[in-house]
Amino acid sequence: MSDEQGIAKRSAQTAFPVAPAFYRIVDVIRITALSRATIYRRISEGRFPRPVNLGGRACGWTPAALQEWIGNPQGYKAANEQEADRVVDPVRHRRNIERLKLSRIRRRKFRTQVGHEAGKG
Repeated sequence: MSDEQGIAKRSAQTAFPVAPAFYRIVDVIRITALSRATIYRRISEGRFPRPVNLGGRACGWTPAALQEWIGNPQGYKAANEQEADRVVDPVRHRRNIERLKLSRIRRRKFRTQVGHEAGKG
């Protein structure tokens, strides 16, 4: 391959870049300048798009979802979070809070009953 053909081939590749079907976490970190922990924290808060499961342990983000977040990062709210805000079941919420309180009491009770017998001998 001559130099001219190599230059032409490289310029053709850079002139028409093709967007990938999915962006992996490394690409998302590079694009958004957010850390991995911040991305996943914002996903759990509903302030960043959820990844799509690609099979096995692989996941990726669609370019459309990332573009929507890039368009308005401060005001972004995931679609499922918007639905959750509209429909809040107070009975379920109260039941979950009671369950959490109960589990805290049980943990405290377990710690005081069992104690640290291994350290006493």
